[in-house]
Amino acid sequence: MRKTFHENLDEISEDVISMGSLVQEAVYNAIEAIVKTDVNLAQKVIAEDVKIDDYDITIEEKCIILQAEHQPVAKDLRFIHSISIVIKYLERIGDLSVNIAKIAKKLSKQRKKSLDKDVMELLVEMGNLVKSILDRALQAFKNKDSKIASKLGRVDDDIDDIQKIILRKLYTTKGDEEDYLRFIANISLVSRYLERIGDQSVNIGERVLYFSTGDYKIFHEDL
Repeated sequence: MRKTFHENLDEISEDVISMGSLVQEAVYNAIEAIVKTDVNLAQKVIAEDVKIDDYDITIEEKCIILQAEHQPVAKDLRFIHSISIVIKYLERIGDLSVNIAKIAKKLSKQRKKSLDKDVMELLVEMGNLVKSILDRALQAFKNKDSKIASKLGRVDDDIDDIQKIILRKLYTTKGDEEDYLRFIANISLVSRYLERIGDQSVNIGERVLYFSTGDYKIFHEDL
């Protein structure tokens, strides 16, 4: 029996949730790999990114076919269109996790492997907030919860604030050895990648608000 439009749409939505679970795992593992300088865990993040990419391609193809066969309108069209964009945000988060994992592998080869205690605590706190905002963004998508989606910006602001503190501490610490400078540059990049994961999670939340309300002004505050 041929599946109905909404059965196909539900299947695609479940695929997005499954993709999101893989992305969550990648983020969690990448953060742990940095904190513990775990090369094996870092390599796992890098190796398994292909699964996230496969979901990206498969879901996009399903969305195109569903639109062509059923020509949905209104809320259904907004939802399918939003899914096509959400999976790109998820794919980028996967790539950012890979970037963090690659740095974890680099740090394992450098002589200086220990961070200043304050910076390490801030990095852990930032990582916890990033995990939280991604979890909430995916929960908002899964439950079509605009209330959760609307609050993601507050968490993102906290992430941005911690990143600024980390950068200030890193670049006010004395040290001019090439190895050390390379080390703090890598940690700076990690904080930047974590900040971008926060931004992408907010983007997911904005898409939830859009397909729930139909208000395009969500993307343009000046309108």
